[in-house]
Amino acid sequence: MTPPAEMIRATIGSLPNLFRPPKPYQFLGLLFAFEIFAASLLLFQVEPLIGKFILPWFGGGPSVWTSCMLFFQIMLLLGYGYAHLSLHRLSPPHQVLIHVLMLLAAASLLPIAPPADWKPDDSMQPTLLILSVLLGSVGLPYFVLAANGPLMQAWFIRLFPGKSPYPLYALSNLGSLLALMTYPFAVEPYFSLRQQTIGWTLGFMVMVLSALWLALTFRQRALRKNLAKPPRPDRSEQRLLSEHLPKPLLWTLWLLLPAASSTLLLATTNQLCQDVTSVPFLWLLPLSLFLLTYILCFAKHSAYSRALFNPLLILSLFGVITVLYAGPTVNLLAQVIIYSLGLFCCCMSCHGELYRLRPQPSHLTAYYLATAVGGALGGLFVAIIAPLIFSLYFEFHIALLASSALPLIAMAQDPTAFKGVPYRKIIRATCLLGLMILAGRLYYHSEQVSTGKRVVTRNFYGVLRVEDRSRDDPGMARRILRHGAIDHGFQFLSPEKKDWPTAYYGPESGVGLAFSALTSKGPRHIGLVGLGIGTLLHYGRATDTFRIYEIDSTVVALARDQFTYLNETPAQKDIIVADARLKLDREPSQQFDLLILDAFCGDAIPLHLLTIEAMEIYRRHLKPESTSLITI
Repeated sequence: MTPPAEMIRATIGSLPNLFRPPKPYQFLGLLFAFEIFAASLLLFQVEPLIGKFILPWFGGGPSVWTSCMLFFQIMLLLGYGYAHLSLHRLSPPHQVLIHVLMLLAAASLLPIAPPADWKPDDSMQPTLLILSVLLGSVGLPYFVLAANGPLMQAWFIRLFPGKSPYPLYALSNLGSLLALMTYPFAVEPYFSLRQQTIGWTLGFMVMVLSALWLALTFRQRALRKNLAKPPRPDRSEQRLLSEHLPKPLLWTLWLLLPAASSTLLLATTNQLCQDVTSVPFLWLLPLSLFLLTYILCFAKHSAYSRALFNPLLILSLFGVITVLYAGPTVNLLAQVIIYSLGLFCCCMSCHGELYRLRPQPSHLTAYYLATAVGGALGGLFVAIIAPLIFSLYFEFHIALLASSALPLIAMAQDPTAFKGVPYRKIIRATCLLGLMILAGRLYYHSEQVSTGKRVVTRNFYGVLRVEDRSRDDPGMARRILRHGAIDHGFQFLSPEKKDWPTAYYGPESGVGLAFSALTSKGPRHIGLVGLGIGTLLHYGRATDTFRIYEIDSTVVALARDQFTYLNETPAQKDIIVADARLKLDREPSQQFDLLILDAFCGDAIPLHLLTIEAMEIYRRHLKPESTSLITI
């Protein structure tokens, strides 16, 4: 197996060999390389850029990124579909005309920054709002970038017959990975969002100019009938595995393999971000690994080896199952590493088998289109379907099983698989047994986390569970609210203890001391960001007013129905179901005596609530003599 570093060096080193047409066309070949690299770089750099714009608008949770990924996958599918239809249904001059109009239309919609007045007024139907905001701001530019790659590679083949498009494909993947790897380290820390938008806009305009040059050159050659014929199946070459399979089975595998890997990508992202802060850079790690597997598997000398990755897949799945059962007791860094390793090995298996099922070059656009459909189906399943049919994150279990089983199914179609290996039947039986054990462990875990709970509910903002513990011990019996794998407050069930402020809200805690310092004041006006089970309302007096900002209406319903703090407090209370930062930014100063920041996503406060801009908003809502801003 060729090491990744050597593959990258070989890819870059092969570029000069690609561009050795007659001297008048050398510049044109380099321009193709620049165009495809730049389009891929812009395509993947806009994802974290636009995500950073809208994260604070929708609570900053991992579901925001999942919805963004669904949009990007759908637009990628539409771009590939447009390229496929254009290449197969239109003459070269008409291909150029339509694409030039697309490029100019996309350029006319720049810059891509969504206007501030597009911020949502409430937190209802966030997925649809996210998709509409993305469509209105970056929809057409992203669509054009997605279509640009396959179109330019097809034009290159017609202009330079006999030249392999492989270096261009490798260069495209290299640009994509470079975009994801450089954004958190070289772009985001040093440039404001406005500067990033301006830079991306300038890059897009340069890409459009080079695309127009190539389009006009292609059109002139087409009008002079100086183009090579489209590639046809080459029967003189060794037949590929795809030519031995029935077309229904082949297309099914083309769809399901990328669908399984796409589902696992998004499900792993959700799994990682349930228990940690909603940092976009953490979300880029699974996406970068996912893209890296495509680069390694589809390189000229594929890095996918069944003999290596089948054992690695087994070991990584063992680690993932172990961490899944152990939950938050496992060190955070270990969770990230093990889940990432599991994602990498599963995706290498899916994409490696997908590469082995590749067709002849004449069917390449249909192949890419099928893989794009599969990716979009995975995104649709995680972002839309799974929250409607599952109360917990069971799509992670399904994706693990599917991304393990489908490569084995694809491998079973290859007559050369395990050829010359002794005890082939035993190996196959062992693989089947392993899948059955994996399915059993995943099913048992799903039963374990879903049974014995008073309430299990799921929406855009995550999974909420209410459960009773220690019911056999009256002194310790308590009711707990869990978000993901993290406890977010509990209340004792015994009458003499049920009014106690529990967990990190006790009298000696920071917030308890803050309330004590305000005891001598008359009527107190308290701001609370994040309701939880309502424990802090224990400190409320009849003369006090609490203004509570809670983004999730389900949390409010559970606090009222399953706990008593909210219903029994003597204080007056106003509950605002909205994102606190957006709502406070739009409201006149509330003149709070105390503002408490108690909003958590997993086990940390979302970062968009802790920025300098957010602190300035909070300070405006405090009384001039007040310095009380408390974070829990």
